[in-house]
Amino acid sequence: MANVTSNINATLKRIKDPVIQNRLLMVREAYHQPLRDVAASYGCTHGKVDYWKKRYEKSGVFGLYTKKQSGRPRKISKKQEINLRRTVRRHNIKQGWQTKQIRQLIHEEAGVKYSFRQAIRITQSWGLGKIKPRPRYAFSKQEDRDNFIKKTKNFWHVSH
Repeated sequence: MANVTSNINATLKRIKDPVIQNRLLMVREAYHQPLRDVAASYGCTHGKVDYWKKRYEKSGVFGLYTKKQSGRPRKISKKQEINLRRTVRRHNIKQGWQTKQIRQLIHEEAGVKYSFRQAIRITQSWGLGKIKPRPRYAFSKQEDRDNFIKKTKNFWHVSH
């Protein structure tokens, strides 16, 4: 037990992360005091103290780091997503894609129906941006619009 405490003390000097230091201190005290007393002094449950102690015993200091969780699994496979992305990028619609069109494409190709918000998230992860069309003055003449485009054409830059 003295060996474990000396290892923890040596490790405490090297660790800069305050969360890991706190967990190490908790584990160190758990070797000398009842779990409930340690939990009371750190403001957590005795189960949490036992959890960190067991993780330290199993994996050492690396067991005290928070594990990244994977999240909810995807409804469509990576391969289906790549094919959908290719289809969207290849199929050049003059005005661009609407969210409902992309939702419909995903539903037809992969058999999954996403919400509008999730379809927007997916397309943004593909590098596509949501663009809201600019309003056009209802009473403007076509001739005036064409003249404006001719005058400003040299100033417009399209980046790919």
